[in-house]
Amino acid sequence: MKRNNNIEPTNGMLTNPMDAGTDEFKDFQSILLNKAKNRSEAQRREIELLSIKFQMQDYLESEETKLKLPGEFLKEYLKTLGIPQKKFAHYIEINPSNLSKLINGERPINYELAIILGKIFNNDPMLWIEIQAKNELKKIQKTKTRSFNNYSLKDLLT
Repeated sequence: MKRNNNIEPTNGMLTNPMDAGTDEFKDFQSILLNKAKNRSEAQRREIELLSIKFQMQDYLESEETKLKLPGEFLKEYLKTLGIPQKKFAHYIEINPSNLSKLINGERPINYELAIILGKIFNNDPMLWIEIQAKNELKKIQKTKTRSFNNYSLKDLLT
């Protein structure tokens, strides 16, 4: 499922250029900054967690050539929540060394772990699996491009 990035809004705030030098803009900016300052710690954390979730979804939908491992997203979740890796490893009942390998991309996320991560971080377990699958496909396509070029329906039918 790919996002159509060519859709442009036809009306509203994003359709008109903003002049950052106007008093109106500065007032608007001030209102937004005050609202941000008045958020509770729980609200800030929730926004950060949503941000990570959206980054994961965006990565899946993008044509990004640089691989981003599922473990990198997990590391961001743990950092945002202030949870040490060792504590998290014990909580999900795996060895801390295995968690470290997972975060560093040396071990894949299995389906059971994807379900656990989905429950903990309130996202779809398939998100973790799809990120991993995208990366593995990209790696294989990059390293074996020539051998895959030998296959086509046209050649098969002739």
